[in-house]
Amino acid sequence: MTKKTIEKLTKELMAMRQRIAELEAAEIELRRKEEVLRTSERIAQRLNREAAIIAEIGRIISFTLNIEEVYERFAEEVRKLVQFDRIAINIIDLKNSCFTIPYVWGPQVTHRQMGDVIPLAGSAAETIVKSRSTLFFRKENLKEAVTRYPGLRPIIEAGYQSIMMVPLISESDVIGVLNVQSTQADAHTEMDLRLIERVGMQISGAIANALLFAEHKRSEEALRESEERYRNILENIEDGYYEVDLAGNLTFFNDSFCRIWGYSKEEMMGMNNRQYTDQENAKKVYQTFNKVYRTGQPAKEFDWDILRKDGTKRYIETSVSLIKDLSGNRIGFRGIVRDITERKRAEKEMAALQEELRQSQKMEAIGRLAGGFAHDFNNSLTLIKTCSQLALLELKEGDLLKEKIDMIHKATERATNLSRQLLAFSRRQIMEMKVLNLNNLLLDLDKMLRRVIGEDIELVNMLAGDLGRVKADPGQIEQVVLNLALNARDAMPKGGRLVIETANVEMGQEYARIHASVVPGRYVMLAVSDAGVGMTLEVRERIFEPFFTTKPKGKGTGLGLSTVYGIVKQSGGNIWVYSEPELGTTFKVYFPRVDEPLETEKKKPQVMYLPHGGETVLLVEDDRDVRTLTVQILKKQGYHVLDAANAGEALLSAEDYPGEINLLVTDVVMPGMSGRTLAEKLLLLHPPMKVLYMSGYTDEAIVRHGILEKGINFIQKPFSLEGFTEKVREVLDN
Repeated sequence: MTKKTIEKLTKELMAMRQRIAELEAAEIELRRKEEVLRTSERIAQRLNREAAIIAEIGRIISFTLNIEEVYERFAEEVRKLVQFDRIAINIIDLKNSCFTIPYVWGPQVTHRQMGDVIPLAGSAAETIVKSRSTLFFRKENLKEAVTRYPGLRPIIEAGYQSIMMVPLISESDVIGVLNVQSTQADAHTEMDLRLIERVGMQISGAIANALLFAEHKRSEEALRESEERYRNILENIEDGYYEVDLAGNLTFFNDSFCRIWGYSKEEMMGMNNRQYTDQENAKKVYQTFNKVYRTGQPAKEFDWDILRKDGTKRYIETSVSLIKDLSGNRIGFRGIVRDITERKRAEKEMAALQEELRQSQKMEAIGRLAGGFAHDFNNSLTLIKTCSQLALLELKEGDLLKEKIDMIHKATERATNLSRQLLAFSRRQIMEMKVLNLNNLLLDLDKMLRRVIGEDIELVNMLAGDLGRVKADPGQIEQVVLNLALNARDAMPKGGRLVIETANVEMGQEYARIHASVVPGRYVMLAVSDAGVGMTLEVRERIFEPFFTTKPKGKGTGLGLSTVYGIVKQSGGNIWVYSEPELGTTFKVYFPRVDEPLETEKKKPQVMYLPHGGETVLLVEDDRDVRTLTVQILKKQGYHVLDAANAGEALLSAEDYPGEINLLVTDVVMPGMSGRTLAEKLLLLHPPMKVLYMSGYTDEAIVRHGILEKGINFIQKPFSLEGFTEKVREVLDN
């Protein structure tokens, strides 16, 4: 082989080696590019997955304000890309320097559990609040982390070697901390940290909304204990939730919001508040929203009226606060609405009930005063009345004293009527209850009423044909009708029309709910209407008070309507007045309806003389003057009388008396022993003895002693001479 050939081969070999080197370098570069490409693909895939996770979490937050659901769903999404053994949310309460853990997930939840209230001082969360920045520690710098942040010690001691803590910021405030921890040393990367930070920004808004709703609900609970606690933040609450843009156009709302307005979701989307309210309320809404926009302070409650789709008006209570984007720009408003129509109605009804109760209590107090006065008055009237009658019997015609004593007697009659009217108002008079038909009673009164009201007033009876029966005292009901007719006559001095109407009515639960004194059931209504001058509100409020009158001095006592009120109430009924100035007046009386058979009233024959007798009567009366006078009356009529001031004296007299005692006349309420108890004891000594009770009025004490039971003999003070002697004779003869 020649030298030249060798040199040629050598050059070719060197060229070949150079080519091989170039090919090897190209292969290395190709492999490097392939690795870069694969890395880029992995990063792209990671970014795509991150974007999908962020989008899904955004979708979850957009479609639910149930924060518990948000927590669960976002944890599920993050777990698809980031490895962790524990994830938790801390909610910061700066006002109380503490934080809570509303959500935590992981197999190792030991050192701090969900729902705990934990002091902020010295905790890792405090570090985040102060720094407003993320903390990221791995195994190699955990010792440094514990030194700098002692609050991390419980987390590290629990075995976590990779820790990420991200602040949750809303409207420039740190409202919470997102914690992600793993027991593996190299579990997390910087990319994981960036993802967790992005997720934290997303859920900050949801948590801020949750805190807003929680604050709103707490203030509502303090004002309305009767309102239901709201269950969840949006779709699970009864109240409506809304979001609007700065122009007031609806951008988001829940089903309850649609229910209040009566529109579907499709119809409501984009609607402006001016479309479902009037001009005045639209102005109120604009002013409130404008103030919130300018000050940045939420309006917790303001009322306004809306018009539903069907045209009906509803009253709502609204809160409103600003919506800001992540940059703090004001982009709209959000708030809670509540339909308070029923509450407004209830408040109105409650005010009416309170006024009715106030009137009832006032009338009851006046009634007790009137009844007490009448009770004390009756003993004095008994003395004056019977003494004047005795004097008249003894005086001869032409005697100068006879005319004066007769005037005294007539005055006592007027005083007795006054006392009876006071007793009627205070519901402390004796009622002889009978089952009757109001139509029959009104027909019997017709002629007398026409004479009383005069020819210039037309009397019209509108009586129901199938009228039910009531149980009442016929004489007292006649007095009710007469007083109402006289009141109507005086209200029509130039004549007019008086209508008396009867009807069967049903009073249901709803009516009883707004009228405190009404028991639901069947009633018979008696209405007396006139076309007179009517009454003002001030007069209507006092119309049933005794001695209140609008008539000139000397034209009325002011006891007519108070007597009506007392009789109706004692009969178990109710009475209301409807009147306006110059529009006339209607009194409506409601008596409970009964199914018992009608009773016929037996008229007693008029006594033309004072009955006599010779029986032995034991009189027990603690008032000395009344006792002395009553003894004189009985002795004058021929009776043998034993008298006692109290039950003890009466028992001694009965034991010592050798003969038979035919009649015991006793006061009901006495010191030491009641008349009923005394009678029971004396009947053991004198079994055939009859008993006649007497008292000033039929108050609860008399009812308690059973004196008003059927078959019990009773006479009410003040009694007349003939009334008392007739009653004594009646009891002895029966």
